[in-house]
Amino acid sequence: MSQLSVTVLGCSGSYAAAGESCSGYLVRSTTTTLWVDCGPGTFANLQCHVPLVEVDALLVSHHHPDHCAELPVIYNAAKWYIGIEQLRVLATEGVRLVTDAYGDSSDLFCWELVKDSSHARIGDIDVLFSRTDHPVETLAMRFECGGKSIVYTSDTGRGWALSALSRDVGRSSPDLVVGEGTLLHATDRPDVPHVSAAWLAADANDVGARQLVVTHVPPGSDPQDHLTEAGEVFMHDVAVARTGATFWA
Repeated sequence: MSQLSVTVLGCSGSYAAAGESCSGYLVRSTTTTLWVDCGPGTFANLQCHVPLVEVDALLVSHHHPDHCAELPVIYNAAKWYIGIEQLRVLATEGVRLVTDAYGDSSDLFCWELVKDSSHARIGDIDVLFSRTDHPVETLAMRFECGGKSIVYTSDTGRGWALSALSRDVGRSSPDLVVGEGTLLHATDRPDVPHVSAAWLAADANDVGARQLVVTHVPPGSDPQDHLTEAGEVFMHDVAVARTGATFWA
């Protein structure tokens, strides 16, 4: 059976805390390496784990800068220094438009525009996409390999649920959910396009998730508080994301 893991390259929400990086994750099986979201600072952290040349594809959930701003840097590094000829990039149309504001990137990036209900096969990993509840087109992702599954929520409000990548599409309960829990009881407001750690935990319970990692904690908010509030609700193992940590499905 193939192994499936996620390593945190960055997990600060909206902007990076001192000494930290924004959203970025390394999803790996025994034979495939995916870089998921590339917020500021994540390229440096990626290189602590794998060289860019070993990345099979880059997947970007949406064009808010804390999730995609490294793309022009990656382009320059790959083209002018590392000597990579092509890099597969799966992303929304908005991500490509923002990236190409710096110049046409199609001579290096092999763009595959994805949307709600898109499916992709990368190496031995299957990826299913679902549009979340966020001000710009934003895609949550489900990764499947060898009978194991990881769901990454990206950013979302209350109008989307994890069932969109499990029960509603005939999929089994996810082994691991890496989900945004940006808010706390004290900061939770329905008009903010994010959800709380407790909301995330209840949603993860609803789909029968076996593990939960709370991420996208904003600077100034104590990660332990997000862990505590999620742990009061989630019925299984729960952790809070930290840069460099690896979690197994």
